[in-house]
Amino acid sequence: MADEQGRTFEDVHGRLADIVDAVSDADISLDDALKLYEEAVKLGLSACDLSEQDLDAFMAAEEPEAEEAGDAAAPTDEEAAAQTADVGTAPAEGDVDCLSAPGEAPSVDVANEA
Repeated sequence: MADEQGRTFEDVHGRLADIVDAVSDADISLDDALKLYEEAVKLGLSACDLSEQDLDAFMAAEEPEAEEAGDAAAPTDEEAAAQTADVGTAPAEGDVDCLSAPGEAPSVDVANEA
């Protein structure tokens, strides 16, 4: 993908690297450093836009593949009900109760085997 000026993400990244090198020079004037900073900010925004475009294109390409796969990975109604039924059940012996109220210490059932 390219931005309004026809630059790719790699082009923008390369120019930003050049700017870093330029502002690292001890002999750069403050005015030149400020101009390069302003350019870098604009390039950074352009890079964000380009990466979002690439992500959108990637996601759009992935959607047809997911639709082709169908609902094979989706659980059946019975499987979903079984998964839901396990939520909130009492902990088994030796398990930690993660459903305790906030501020309340979780209960732990540990069998004494002495």
